[in-house]
Amino acid sequence: MTGPQLEDLRQRELITQEQYEHIKPILTGKIVSVFYELRTLLYLGILLFSSGAGILIYQNIGQIGHVLALSGLTLLMLACFAYVTLKRQPYSHHSVKPPSPYYDYVVLLGCLLLVSVLGYAQFQFNLLERNLEWATLSTAVIFFAVAYRFDHVGILSMGITAFVSFWGIRLSIVNWAAGDFFTSRQLYVTALVLGSALTAIGSWLDTRKIKKHFSFTYQNFGFLLYFAGCLVGMAAEDIPYGWFVLLIYAGCAAAYRIAQWKKSFLFLLYAFLAAYIATTVWLGDLIFDQHEVLWFLYSIISCGALIFFVVKYRHYFKQ
Repeated sequence: MTGPQLEDLRQRELITQEQYEHIKPILTGKIVSVFYELRTLLYLGILLFSSGAGILIYQNIGQIGHVLALSGLTLLMLACFAYVTLKRQPYSHHSVKPPSPYYDYVVLLGCLLLVSVLGYAQFQFNLLERNLEWATLSTAVIFFAVAYRFDHVGILSMGITAFVSFWGIRLSIVNWAAGDFFTSRQLYVTALVLGSALTAIGSWLDTRKIKKHFSFTYQNFGFLLYFAGCLVGMAAEDIPYGWFVLLIYAGCAAAYRIAQWKKSFLFLLYAFLAAYIATTVWLGDLIFDQHEVLWFLYSIISCGALIFFVVKYRHYFKQ
């Protein structure tokens, strides 16, 4: 809305003078919201606190002692969970407003401290060495329970990440640099199954109106896993990559459908990039190896198509 449009609404008496006085400073920039900036600073503060606590304990472990350090982290974690339990709102399938401005951040801090306690116990005392996978699964279950009980999307993301790690799917920049990303190619099948399952769960919960604001997180992780599994599968030698091209096209159709349903440009971008990569690999193997001129023309046309896509559809979803 612009200033003239607001003035027109007032002249047509569609808004009152009081409403006009409240809206005008926002449109003119005299009042600026810092809500997201403050949330970012709070989240950053929690991450810095949890990281600083670990560094402090590591540097002074000789004076503090392992048992005392682990006890301190555990007590602080229990204090966080005690606070959010006492302040919790009744459970609802819909979005629940936090009882205090700091409630969500205390929940996040408690879960981060839980990870710190488990990691400390594993690396220092080897308490979880024989059952590390099951400890990861138990952590995922706890995060899912916390996310739904305290209505926290961030903890849901942590739960999905832990659950995916239980099945052996992990992303590591170090492994990419070392060329180890494709050493476990059998995991692409797991990624395809988990990606499809997460996307289906998110869509089902949305249709059942159970924490509808969680559906985007499920679908986002689902499509990322699905397309990553397909792209890794294209590099595998045991299965013809043409099958994965077809799977990518099928995933693109589903992503386009959900993008139209949720009015999400992000899912449409996933579909476009995955289809572009699959099509480029397929055409490169089929045609471009013998015709370098076609490869040059395709590069120019595809770059123009990408710019056109971003400009047109981003504006469309804004409308």
